[in-house]
Amino acid sequence: MNKPAKNCIFSAALAFLALMPMSLSAQSTEAANWPSRPITLVIPYPPGGTSDVVGRQLGQRLREELGQNFIIENKVGAATAIGATAVARAPKDGYTLLLSAGTTFTVIPHLNDKLQYRLEDFEPISTVCTVPFAFVVKKDFPAKTMAEFIGYGKANPNKINNATNGQGSMVHLLGELISSGLDIKMTQVHYKGAAPATMDMLAGIVDSNVEALTSAVPNVSTGRYRALAVLSADRQPLMPTVPTFKELGFPSVVGETWYGVFAPVGTPKYVVDRLSVALRKITSSASFEEGMRKIGNESKTSTPAELREITLQQSKVWADMIKRLNIKSE
Repeated sequence: MNKPAKNCIFSAALAFLALMPMSLSAQSTEAANWPSRPITLVIPYPPGGTSDVVGRQLGQRLREELGQNFIIENKVGAATAIGATAVARAPKDGYTLLLSAGTTFTVIPHLNDKLQYRLEDFEPISTVCTVPFAFVVKKDFPAKTMAEFIGYGKANPNKINNATNGQGSMVHLLGELISSGLDIKMTQVHYKGAAPATMDMLAGIVDSNVEALTSAVPNVSTGRYRALAVLSADRQPLMPTVPTFKELGFPSVVGETWYGVFAPVGTPKYVVDRLSVALRKITSSASFEEGMRKIGNESKTSTPAELREITLQQSKVWADMIKRLNIKSE
């Protein structure tokens, strides 16, 4: 190599080394200043529902913790796919986050092969809460206990009309989980959302339903219908006298959904780390636990790695059921 060429290489190396401290300094400044403006928390559900309540409580706590406003944006449509896709394509700067139920990653991808997002497009940050479910029957249903319900189901195959929130919904999958776990045949009646399903439960048009505790507790408490069991691993404080399927001898009938926070993949590590610390502090606080308990949820804390693992495990469970039962989206 001639001398001029060596000099050029040497000069380029010096220039690169000279720029490194500046680059590291700029990154340190960005890390120290984040967040320097409001953060958008995208919720892929309509305003007013459980997800919206969770998101607004969380946004307020994050504002207190990080010192910046959190703007709640309800970006609805395509079974959460519109909101999730928007966040996946958002700038990777920590100013656009997704708060969604696990079904966005554990169920929807197995029902729609044309999605424009994947779990790999996101950085999992933390779980926020779980949503327990109860299995309820109309108030004049002949079975008063789970043992009587099973006996009725075996004697009357496909005669039990079980309401769902829609074909391929989490409530539909949980209904199928109960049917297979109890070894009885129920007819799944699909509605367009939880509200119409609940209305027909109250009217006695359908026999049973899997309901989030948020909806079930008021109606069970006032005797408008009855809860035979809860699908969580442990009894629920809001329904302390209602047994779990597990303690009734059906350990496979355990299911719940959860809400978690995700950022676009490529979001700086300092953002993910700071959000992770803030969310763990919030979700483990007594005040947030109480806020979630009041709406029938349970606060849940996790690391980014734990959230990724939970998502992958549940994705496999629901993928297997969807394939086995040949469940299609509406």
